[in-house]
Amino acid sequence: MSVALLTGKRVRLNSGTLAVEHTATGHPGAVTTIHSGEVVEIVSDTDRHGMLDVLCNGHVLTMFEVDLEARGEELGESSGEHDQRLPV
Repeated sequence: MSVALLTGKRVRLNSGTLAVEHTATGHPGAVTTIHSGEVVEIVSDTDRHGMLDVLCNGHVLTMFEVDLEARGEELGESSGEHDQRLPV
């Protein structure tokens, strides 16, 4: 997966990976697992710590870009709509 222009890309995870939930105030919350087979949409650019935001099942989560590269398969661009469950 190319580091450039990740926002809007969809990725299917081939194995589970950890992500951090966002609270209502926008601060980091609980650590959760995105399970193998889930599709996420990248909704932010990678920050200076190598982390980015993804949309998964209607929730914005933060994860490491390297986890997406190591455990994910790029599916392409999103339709521009944020569905509860992204089409595969």
